[in-house]
Amino acid sequence: MKKHTYTKNRITKKHQCNGFYLVVLVALIIGVCSTQVWAQAAREAVKIKQFSLLECLEMSGIHYQPMHIAETEIRVAESKALEAARNLWPTLSTKGEITHGAAIQELGTPGFREQSYGLQLNYTLFNGGQLWSTYQQADFQLQVSHLKYKKQFQEMIYQVAEAYWNLARIRDDVHDYKRSLKKVGRYHKMARQLYQQGIINKRILLATTANKNQATYLLESAGAEEEKYYWEWLEALGVQTPIQGQVQSLAPSQPEDITLSSCISMAHEHHPELAIQGYLHKISELEQTIKHSGDWPKIELSGFYGRSGGAYNSEDLHLREDYNVNIKLTQQIAWNTISTSGFEQKTSPKLGQSSRTESRTVSAAINWLDGYKSAREKKEVELGVLQADYNQHKTLIKVEQQVREAYFNYKKAVSQIKHAETELDLYKRELAIHEINLRDKKATLSDMAEAQNKLIGSKAAWREALAFYYISLAALDKAIGIPGKFSGIDVQKISKGKGGLL
Repeated sequence: MKKHTYTKNRITKKHQCNGFYLVVLVALIIGVCSTQVWAQAAREAVKIKQFSLLECLEMSGIHYQPMHIAETEIRVAESKALEAARNLWPTLSTKGEITHGAAIQELGTPGFREQSYGLQLNYTLFNGGQLWSTYQQADFQLQVSHLKYKKQFQEMIYQVAEAYWNLARIRDDVHDYKRSLKKVGRYHKMARQLYQQGIINKRILLATTANKNQATYLLESAGAEEEKYYWEWLEALGVQTPIQGQVQSLAPSQPEDITLSSCISMAHEHHPELAIQGYLHKISELEQTIKHSGDWPKIELSGFYGRSGGAYNSEDLHLREDYNVNIKLTQQIAWNTISTSGFEQKTSPKLGQSSRTESRTVSAAINWLDGYKSAREKKEVELGVLQADYNQHKTLIKVEQQVREAYFNYKKAVSQIKHAETELDLYKRELAIHEINLRDKKATLSDMAEAQNKLIGSKAAWREALAFYYISLAALDKAIGIPGKFSGIDVQKISKGKGGLL
């Protein structure tokens, strides 16, 4: 009789356990469905502005300070180029002079007046190519400033893209971690109830608790990371205060067929830093030409042409032709400088001074041992040319290395995506199998919680690989010097608002 009663109780307990597991499974299904419906309703109720990458780039283009500094540098270089171009032409000025002499009654000196009007001209006829080389330097420096602006523009695109994709990844992770924590929390709550009823042992409860703690840690860690990437995103936009909105979610992309050799070839042709170093090398060579211009004779011309005259107050004032011409020749010989000049003048006589109206003067001078400065400057520019050669070669190696690094990161990202997709599919299947086994009592709630954590971790790894893929494309664009080449960013929509500088 006791044996029959024990067997009956055991069968009843078994049926109760099976019924409880069925209730648990139904509750899980209802909970998942209700969570999805609630999340969809919440998203529809609250419409939050979603910024595309292009909108973020346009916003950053307005606030990005290095671009504004580079734009100001362009304006300064334009002014210097205009100044150098102006120096190629003669300087012309209008000159006028009026003198009134007061009468001195005690000495019997009458009052007088003098007037002089005309044009003054100064021009360097020849200076060993110094003026033309200076103009070319200014023009090349203007090109350098444009390239620096282009470089800052590409840097802005990369920084915004990196911050954008990192924020998009982590926000999707936080959303999934929250949902996963709710699921694991339900597993833990059910496990605790089953343990209190004596249906499962303490090991299963502790394992479920550990999985819940892990899910909590993942959410808290992702939340802190989200805060970090959010402020990095604001910094990339050039915004000082938080803005209402969020970035768009990550979407899968088909990898492109990119070769390393083609990337290096494009970098040689388009990278702004290589072009900058090329212009700086030309500028250093022109500086060498300028410093050696003293080896050639320098011919300067100055003159005045107009009318002048003088008369006592009791006489009529008549203006006559007035001019002067001065030609100066300067030549360095060894460590000395020889200068000669010829001066011819015709003017009206100055009252009370002289009656001479025409004169010719020839003069010469030698500055002894004043060539040390010129010799020192020549050596300095020779050093500058050598430094420019080295910088150009070093920059070429650096750019090629940057291209290789960006290319290998791209290949690494493609491999990571493939691995993450395989792992994600694996854990999806594993979770589905555990759900089936849970009905047949071949799996426990701790197994479900562990499988859920693995699945959500594999999703996070997949998003990390995808974000790294998009960032590596932006880095590859920057490395070759062609923004939007591989990342697909429409650069024209960004550059139109920058005064046509790009």
